[in-house]
Amino acid sequence: MRILHIAPHLGGGVGKAHATVMEAERRDGSSIRRSYVLLEAPRDTTYAERVRASGCELHVSPAPAEIAALAAEADIVQIEWWNHPRLYGLLASEILPALRLVLWTHISGLAAPLIPRRLVETADHVLFTSPCSLDAPNLKGEIRARPGAFGVANSGFGFDGIVRADRTPGTPLRCGYIGTLDFVKLHPRLFDFLDAVESPINVGLWGEHDPQGPVAARAAAMRRPGRVRFEGYADRPANVLADLDLFVYLLAPGHYGTGENALVEAMSAGAVPIVWGNPAEAAIVSDGETGRVVRSGEDFVATMAELSAAPARLARLSAAARIEAARRHSPAATALALADAYRAALSGTKRSRPFHEILGLDARAWFESSVAELMSEGAVRLVASLAAAKGSLAHFRACFPADPSLAGWMPAGSQAGGYSPVKSSGSLITRFGA
Repeated sequence: MRILHIAPHLGGGVGKAHATVMEAERRDGSSIRRSYVLLEAPRDTTYAERVRASGCELHVSPAPAEIAALAAEADIVQIEWWNHPRLYGLLASEILPALRLVLWTHISGLAAPLIPRRLVETADHVLFTSPCSLDAPNLKGEIRARPGAFGVANSGFGFDGIVRADRTPGTPLRCGYIGTLDFVKLHPRLFDFLDAVESPINVGLWGEHDPQGPVAARAAAMRRPGRVRFEGYADRPANVLADLDLFVYLLAPGHYGTGENALVEAMSAGAVPIVWGNPAEAAIVSDGETGRVVRSGEDFVATMAELSAAPARLARLSAAARIEAARRHSPAATALALADAYRAALSGTKRSRPFHEILGLDARAWFESSVAELMSEGAVRLVASLAAAKGSLAHFRACFPADPSLAGWMPAGSQAGGYSPVKSSGSLITRFGA
C-alpha cells in the first residue's frame, strides 16, 4: 500500500507523531510504503530526519508537477490538516489528480480555526487526534450522516521507562509547564492563579519566551514573583518531567490544540496533571483518577492545597497517570487506527475533488473558511494577531504577500472585539505560497 502524506512541514507535535508511528511500524514490519511532501522546509529537521530514517521518502518544497505525479502514484493521499496557508494554496491550485483522500486533523475544530466542513465532506475518511473533535459545531451534521467515515488517531505519545526522582517529604511541590509561553496558548490568568496559592510551591516554565513580552511582564507583577522561574528550552523534557510533582497545564479557553503532546508526556513521566477544563484536556485527564480538572481559579487554589497536604494521594494519581498514558496513547494504537482508515478508503475509487470550490479562490476566502462559521473569542484573537502565528491573518499575508485579496484588508469588527465575514474578491490563486 502506497500512502502519500502532504503536510506543511514536520515540526513540533505533528513531526513527533509521525516519526514515532513510523518507527513503530518499522519495528513491526509494516508493508505500508510512505512518502511525504513537505510544503516548506522544517526549521527543526529532527523529526523529518527520523521519518526518513524509518524508510520513508521525503520531498521538501517540490514543484507542482512532482506533487501531482506523486499523488497519482499513491493508493491514498493523506492530508495532515491544520489551517496552514500553504495547504489551502496547494489544494485550491487544482494540481492534484483523482485520488482517495484521508484527512488527519491536527486541530480540534471546536473553536477557531475550524476544520472546513466542505473539506470534511469530500474526504473518504477523517481522523481526529482527540474524541473531543467529534463535537465540532460545524461538523455534527456530516458526522451523523457518515459515522463510519470518522475515527480517532492519537498524536500524543509519552516516554517509556522513566525513573522518577524521589520526593522529599515536607518540601514545596515541584510544579512545571513545558510548551508555548504565550497567552495565545496559556490561560490569561495563569499568574493570578499561581499567586493565589497559599502553600509554598516552585514553578518552572520551560519554553521560548520574550523577556520583554506580556508573559514575562505578568510574571514579574506577581506578589510572589520568586515562585516562578523561566527555564528556557527543555532539550531533555523527559528529565524535566521526571523531577516534577505537578504538571500545571492551564490553557486558554478556546485554544486550537487537540493532541496535547506535552500533557501526555507529563502523564507518562508521572507528573500529575492539573488542567483547565477545556474539551481537549478533559478528554485526556480523568478528574480525580489520573489528574485534576479545574474550572475556576478557586478550584485550582483548593486543588493545590489538597495535593500539597496529601502526598499519598499525589502518589496514587502519579501511578494512575503513567498507566493511562501507556494504555491509551501508544504509537501502536495510532498505527492501527491509520490502517483501519486506509482499509475503509481503499473500498472506494479515486476521484477528482473541486478544492477551489470547496475552499475558495483566494487567500482571503481561505482565511475566512477557518473562522467565518463560528463567531468566538478564539476567532477574534486569531484575526487580530499581529505576529505571523499559526493560521493568523499575518501568517496568510506572509505566505501570500502578492495576493490582492489581502491588500489592506482587515475583517470588519476584528479590532472592536467581533468578527464579520467579508465577501471574497474571487481572484484565483494558482501558486501556493512559493
